[in-house]
Amino acid sequence: MFTHFYRLALLLLSVTSVEAALENATCKKCHPVIFQEYQNSMHAKASIFKDPVHKAVWDKHPAKKKNNYKCAKCHTPSDHQLLSGKNKLKANAIQLNEPISCQACHTIQRVEEHTKANKNIHTSKEKYFFSANKTKKGKKVVFKEEKSLFGLITKTSGSPYHDIDYSNENFYNGKICLGCHDHKQNAKDFSVCDMQIKQGDSKETCISCHMPQTKGSLANQKQSTTHAFHGVNIHRKPVNLSRYVKLFLAKTDNGFVITIENEATHTLFPQPLRLSQLHVSIERAGKMIRLAPVSFRRIIGTENKPSVPWLATEVITDNTIKALEKRKIRYSTALHKGDEVVVAFGYYIANPKTAKKLGIDDHGSSKFITLTQKRFTIGQ
Repeated sequence: MFTHFYRLALLLLSVTSVEAALENATCKKCHPVIFQEYQNSMHAKASIFKDPVHKAVWDKHPAKKKNNYKCAKCHTPSDHQLLSGKNKLKANAIQLNEPISCQACHTIQRVEEHTKANKNIHTSKEKYFFSANKTKKGKKVVFKEEKSLFGLITKTSGSPYHDIDYSNENFYNGKICLGCHDHKQNAKDFSVCDMQIKQGDSKETCISCHMPQTKGSLANQKQSTTHAFHGVNIHRKPVNLSRYVKLFLAKTDNGFVITIENEATHTLFPQPLRLSQLHVSIERAGKMIRLAPVSFRRIIGTENKPSVPWLATEVITDNTIKALEKRKIRYSTALHKGDEVVVAFGYYIANPKTAKKLGIDDHGSSKFITLTQKRFTIGQ
């Protein structure tokens, strides 16, 4: 009998340990809508066990032989044992379910700027979260329980699970995202990726673009009409960002010009694996004329030859569309009255040629994703 209860106790302890490791297990009780959005986000799929592109690059990296995974700071910060160096990379519950948990972002107090890569500095306070709410900006909400009518009526305010600090400016200006999404240098002090953010006078931020207010209540306890969208995944819902890339057509004497206006405050797809393209087709008299696609990419390498990111020392070519830029593309094909010109701007998660070399061309990584599209009817 004693052995039976002893084994049961060990089982319960192991279950509790797993639940404690999965930080979102508590969050989803009060924030079911946000939790469901998170399930389809890139934050939920950031580990090598969920992201085929990240895994393909890791499989080629020389550090894999020693299981010396150095990407946890941004790709799996919720795996605290891995992050601290106590454990090696493995397919545990955190890696498979929440590599970047709610707490991983909402406990970031500030972002330190560094040359190689920025660093997230987290609060040391337990159950203390930062968030943004313009109507509550500057306030700090703590859980309170007040009794009245000789203790018969109890009124509560705040969350029983955590305090909420609405005074962190980084959650309003979008700088909270720049610990991981700004730039990254390799061991050779070469900038593998740089978003080249130019805020300028733009009121748009990482949060306003990638996490817009959407229908649905923020929490169960206190109903609201909208909340910040937490399903951040440009690959699944590019329509959320399509409004920041505008397309224009101007007819000329011997052809036409397509203008791509980038209203985003960062370069479009500067990551070394990405490839963005402009596709133009002309519908004329029931026939489709497809013009050659125009590519935009940043190719890095060494000795004027493309190479893997960790060996790169130079930019071989870069014609990516920069922040707040208006790029004009000229075509020598004459347009006729009545032509329908279909213009589409989009991208590949991984350049099809590179995806094939990495063995991920059958994972959808080499599928063209339309970010925005517009149809123009040619008059006189």
